[in-house]
Amino acid sequence: MMNPLISICIPCYQQPELLQRCLVSVMAQTYKNYELIITDDSPDDGNERLIQTLLKDKPYFYYRNSLALGSPLNWNKAIEYAKGEYIKLLHHDDYFTHKDSLQCFVDAARKHPYANFIFCNSVVAFANTKHNFIHRPSRQQLQRLKREPEFLFFRNCIGAPSATLYRNNKSISYDTRFKWLVDVDFYIRYLNQGSTNFYHIDKNLITTFNGAEGQITQSVANDVRIVVTEHIRLFTSIYSPALHTSKSKLYFEELFEHFDIRSKEALAHLIPLPQNITLFLEEVFKEAPKNKWYKKIMKRLLTSRYNKRIFKRERF
Repeated sequence: MMNPLISICIPCYQQPELLQRCLVSVMAQTYKNYELIITDDSPDDGNERLIQTLLKDKPYFYYRNSLALGSPLNWNKAIEYAKGEYIKLLHHDDYFTHKDSLQCFVDAARKHPYANFIFCNSVVAFANTKHNFIHRPSRQQLQRLKREPEFLFFRNCIGAPSATLYRNNKSISYDTRFKWLVDVDFYIRYLNQGSTNFYHIDKNLITTFNGAEGQITQSVANDVRIVVTEHIRLFTSIYSPALHTSKSKLYFEELFEHFDIRSKEALAHLIPLPQNITLFLEEVFKEAPKNKWYKKIMKRLLTSRYNKRIFKRERF
């Protein structure tokens, strides 16, 4: 029997009502040459019972972890089982927006075989409001992404992992040292491994759920140790003289200010300072007090709706 073209990998943890919506969107897809893999971190059998009922008489692979693996190890676990040519990671609280969403991914893969990495626009739905917005990269962002995948460190123009489809490459997995920047780290490494000929589908094929209880992004967003440590770790791994710029320093200046880190010594108490960016960090703290009003005005201008809609200049 031939392997399927697509492996839909759904790592899940509790929240059967969200998993149900995700699975219903999978079953509704017009494209059918896929395998469905579900890895479950739940301590109870709520998801398992849902799957047995909802996917009755449907082919699928279900694995319930005896010990919770956590993110992103549970993501990697689902991907390990994948036999498809392409991986379609779909988080249990996200879902396909349209019945032909998967078909659109497949059409893009067939029309652009050079592209090992494909991603689409996504509808970002907020849990506590009825407000949605479309996560869509600009033309300038896509052009810059082709030149320098490291740009993702400053602006994740790809979006959530659910918005991606990529060729099954077992040599690259999500780094378990990351939680906050795990997707950005993966994208940069994948694109730098000969995959910079990505393809962007200018359609809203995926809906991602923002603000759901228990989401990793919600639990670590204000954790200074996790957020700052991961920024330092990732920047250290991608650092080159080309990134030793005033904009890069401004990015870290604002990050440190947000967490009230005012000196290199205070940062060193939080995390060991990597040698290759020590000089860079010294300059960040040295230049932080300078030109405060100018920086404030420029931030206001570049984050304004006029810049976002018309000029589209990047801050970093």
